[in-house]
Amino acid sequence: MRRRLALVTGAVVAAGLLTAPLFTAQAAPTLLSQGHAVTASSTENAAFPASAAVDGDPGTRWSSQASDPQTLQVDLGSVHTLNQVVLQWEAAYATAFTLQASTDGSQWSTVYSTTTGTGGTQTLPVAGSGRYVRLATTKRATQWGVSLWEFQVFGDGSAQACGSADAALRQPATASSVQSDAFPASAAFDGDLGTRWSSLAADPQWIQVDLGSPRPVCGVDLTWETAYASAYTIQLSTDGSSWSTAATVAGTGGTEHPAVSGTARYVRLTATARATQWGVSLWEFAVHTSDSATPTTTPTTTPTNPGGCPWVGSTAPVADRVNQLMAVMTPQQKVKVLHGNGATGPYIGNTDPVPELCIPALGLQDGPAGVGDGLDGVTQFPAPVSAAATWDTGLLNRYGSAMGAEFAGKGVDIALGPTINLVRDPRWGRDFETYAEDPYLAGAAGTATIQGIQSQGVMAQAKHAAAYNVEAGASRGTPSDNVIVDDRTLHELYLPAFQQVASQGQVASMMCAYNEINGVPACQSAGVLTQAIKQDAGWGGFVGSDWGSATGGARQLANGGLDMEMPGGAFFGQGLLDAVSRGEVTQARVDDMVRRVLTQMFRFGLFDRARRGTPQSVVTNAANVATARDVAAAGTVLLKNTGVLPLTAATKSIALSGGDGIDPQNIGGGSAKVNPSPASVNPINGIKARAGSGVTVSYVDGAGEHVQTPNIPGAVAAAKAADVAIVFASYGESETQDLDSIDLQHQQNDLIDAVASANPRTVVVLNTGSAVTMPWLGKVAAVLEGWYPGQENGNALASLLYGDVNPSGKLPVSFPKQLADLPTANVQQFPGANDRIEYSEGLNVGYRWYDSRNLEPLFPFGFGLSYTTFGFSNLVVTPQGTNGTATVTATVTNTGTRAGADVVQLYVGQPAGNGEPPKQLKGFRKVALNPGQSAQVSFPLTPRDLAHWTGSWTTNAGQYRVYVGDSSRNVPLSGTLTVS
Repeated sequence: MRRRLALVTGAVVAAGLLTAPLFTAQAAPTLLSQGHAVTASSTENAAFPASAAVDGDPGTRWSSQASDPQTLQVDLGSVHTLNQVVLQWEAAYATAFTLQASTDGSQWSTVYSTTTGTGGTQTLPVAGSGRYVRLATTKRATQWGVSLWEFQVFGDGSAQACGSADAALRQPATASSVQSDAFPASAAFDGDLGTRWSSLAADPQWIQVDLGSPRPVCGVDLTWETAYASAYTIQLSTDGSSWSTAATVAGTGGTEHPAVSGTARYVRLTATARATQWGVSLWEFAVHTSDSATPTTTPTTTPTNPGGCPWVGSTAPVADRVNQLMAVMTPQQKVKVLHGNGATGPYIGNTDPVPELCIPALGLQDGPAGVGDGLDGVTQFPAPVSAAATWDTGLLNRYGSAMGAEFAGKGVDIALGPTINLVRDPRWGRDFETYAEDPYLAGAAGTATIQGIQSQGVMAQAKHAAAYNVEAGASRGTPSDNVIVDDRTLHELYLPAFQQVASQGQVASMMCAYNEINGVPACQSAGVLTQAIKQDAGWGGFVGSDWGSATGGARQLANGGLDMEMPGGAFFGQGLLDAVSRGEVTQARVDDMVRRVLTQMFRFGLFDRARRGTPQSVVTNAANVATARDVAAAGTVLLKNTGVLPLTAATKSIALSGGDGIDPQNIGGGSAKVNPSPASVNPINGIKARAGSGVTVSYVDGAGEHVQTPNIPGAVAAAKAADVAIVFASYGESETQDLDSIDLQHQQNDLIDAVASANPRTVVVLNTGSAVTMPWLGKVAAVLEGWYPGQENGNALASLLYGDVNPSGKLPVSFPKQLADLPTANVQQFPGANDRIEYSEGLNVGYRWYDSRNLEPLFPFGFGLSYTTFGFSNLVVTPQGTNGTATVTATVTNTGTRAGADVVQLYVGQPAGNGEPPKQLKGFRKVALNPGQSAQVSFPLTPRDLAHWTGSWTTNAGQYRVYVGDSSRNVPLSGTLTVS
C-alpha cells in the first residue's frame, strides 16, 4: 500500500478534502470484476499489485511505472454482457485512455475512449460483451504512473458465470495411448487426485472427453503429474470430427487453467512436446461450462439405494444415525468422505457428495478472521490478536458468533479457524491471526470464539496442531521445517490450547500443521493427534490436513491420526483403499475416520437442511459491523498516557500524520485476509466525524510502510501549529513470510521522533500484528496499540481518543525493548537453521522468559492502561476440597473518576523443585465498574492448574504461590496454597 497521496511535498491537506474514495451506488445490477484474475503492464513496486484494483478495498491500489502506455486487464471468468465501468482514480490518473473487451484475450474491441479524462471517480457507460476487459492508458495527467483504487466492471446480469462443477466428471474418455492399464484415460476424469492417466513416451499424445451433448465451455483445469506437457492445445468439437483450437499453451506443469471459450460436446488436449523423458500424465482434466453454475441451494437428492435414506430427518441419536449409514456404505463410499475433490469452487475446499446415500458435499472456507479467500459482501472483523487483547470471553463469543453467521450465510459448512498456535516470537508472519503467547489465554479465547462460530450451525476447524510457530518461507512443509522440542515443553505450552478447545469448546475439527515435530510430520504424529488430542482430551471430532500438509503416504497419515485430506485425495482416495488391502491400515481405523466425519455432519444438521446461502450472498449487516467496532475498541491497548487523552472540547486543532491515517493496516495477509464491505473507515474519516465542525483536522502523509520519500517537514510544521498531534504507524504481517525485525520501517520512527519534538502532546497510534520497538517512547505523550482493527478502525479509534469508550485492552503478548531480549533471539531458534528449528528456550516463552531472567520488558504481558484507576484487596485462598480444587477470591475496586473495566489476572508459582517458570496465568476475569464500585472475583484452581508434565500430569506436594493483579508484572496481592 503506497502512502503517497499529496503530490506536492510539504502539502498539508484538511482531512475533509483528503479521503480515500468510497464506493458509490451503481446502476448496473452485477459487479463482475471483483476478486477476479487481473494483470497489468507494470507495477510501481510489489506494494501496489494489479490485484489491489479489484479487491473491493478502496484503501489499496494498483500503481504503474511512470511511463506511457499502460494496461490493466481483468479476466471475468466467462463471457458477459457489459454495460458500465467505474474507475476510482488515485491522484495519479490518466487523461487519455480506452476501455476494451475481448472474448478470447487476443481480439479486442473498443467500448469506450476519451482524451479528456478527469480523474476522481468516473462512471462510464459501455456497450459490448467479453470475458476480458482492459483499460489502456496512453497519457498520464501527472509525473507519476497511473494509479487506481478500484477498477469495477458491471454487467446486466443476464450472462451466466462459469460454473464450478466439472462437466467432464466421470464422462466417457479416450486417449491416444496409455502407459499401462493402471493409468487409463478415465482416471483423469474421475475426480480423484490420487489416480492419473499416463501416456506412452512419445509425441504427440492426446486425451479427450465426451460431455454427452454440446455445452457452453468456459474453462479447463489441468492438474499435471510431474511428467507434464511443455506445449499443448485445447480443442473443441460438437461432433468429434471437426475441431477448433480454443487455446495454445506453453505448459508449466502443476495446475493450469488455460482460457477456453466455445460450444463443444467433445474437449481434447493434444500434447505436442513433453517436458520430461516420460509420457505425459494428468491427475485431473476438468471442464467447466456456463450452464452449470453453482445452484443457490443444495438440490434435493433422490437416493438410489433400495432402503432409501432413513438416517435423514431421523430423531434417533447421532451415534445411531451414523451406525445406520455406515452399515450400508461400500469401501469406495467411505473414502469419498475422507478427502477433497481438488476443486477451488464453490469454496476453497470441497468434498464430493455421495448422492445415493444422501451424503451432502462439504464446503470449507477460510478463515480465522472471518469469511476470506476474496469473497465479498462480508464484514472485515478485527484480527484475532485484537480480539484476544479484549480478554473478554463474552465479547470473543460474540465475535465468533458474528463470524459464524456470515460463514453460514455463505453456505459454508466448515470455517477454517480459529488459529490457536502460541506467539513464540513476534516476528512470526501469522502472529496477527492467533491469540496469545500463553496457552491458558489462547485456549480460553479459542474456546469462546469456537463456541460462537458453532452456535450458528457451522463447524469450526481449530488450527494448526501443533508447534507451528514459524513460517519458514520456502522451507514450509519440507523436512527443513523441523521443530525440535522436548516432550515437557510440547505438553505444557503447545498442546494445552488444542486440548482445551477439544474438551471445553467441543470443536468439530482440527487442522494439522505443515511442520515436522522432532522429525515426524505433524499430520503423521500419533503422539499429538491420536494420543494428546483425541484420547487425552476425550475428543470425537476429526483432523483435517492443511492444504498440502498431508505428505508421505496413506499408511503414515491414517495411522498417525489424520482423518481428512485436503484439498484433494492423493492419499485418502484409492491410495487408502490400497493400504487397507495390503494390511497397512486396518478397516477399523478407516471406519473410525469415517465415523468422526459423519458424526460432526449429523451433529451440525448437514443431512437435514439445505445450504443457507452461496458464496455470492451478501452477509454483512449493521449488527456485525457493530461487533467489529466493539471488538476493535475493546482490544485496543493504551500503553502510555501522560494526560493528553481523552481529548476534550478544549482541543480545537489536530494534526494527523503517517501513512496509516488514510491507508491503514486493517488486516494481515494470507488465508486470514478478509475484504471489507462496503469499505473500511480510515482514521482520518473517523476522527473528523467525531471531532465535529468546530475542530480543524489536518493530515500530512508523512511516512508509511511503503513511502520512500516521507514528508516529515510538512508533518512537523502541522504538528507545531496544532493542539494535539497524532501519528499513525504500522508494519504488515502475512502467512508464508516471517518478519526480519520488529522495528517500524521506512522512516516511521523518524517521523514520530520529529513530530514529538515539535509537539509534546503527541499521540502515537500503532497497527502492528505483534510487539514493536519504540525508541521514541520517552518523547511522546500517549501510545495506543490498535493491532489490525478491521473495517471499523476509524470509528473505534475516535471513540477511544475522545473517551466515548474507556480503553480496557490488555496485551496478549510481551513487548521486548529490543530484538536481542527475546527468548528466541538465536537464529537456530528462529527462524531455524541447518534443517532444525530449536525450541531450546523450553518453557520460557513470553513473560515466563522475562520473569525467569529478571529481564524488564518494554511492556509486560497483560498490561494496559485505562482513563481510570483500579485497586486490589481482600485476597482469600481457600484450600483444596475433596475434588482437589482450591478457590481464590479477591476484590477489585474502581478507584478513579470514570467508569471503566479492568482484567483481574490470576497467576500461580509452583515450588522451585518442580522446575517451572516463576509464575503462570491460570485465570482471568474482565470486570466493568463505576467509580468507587467494587466487585469480588473468584477463581477455581484445579489439580491440572497446579500440575506439570513428567510423562503424565503430576501435582507435587508443597507451597504454591498465588498472585492476583492486572498484568504479569503488577500483582499486588499474593498468598500461599498448600498442596499435601
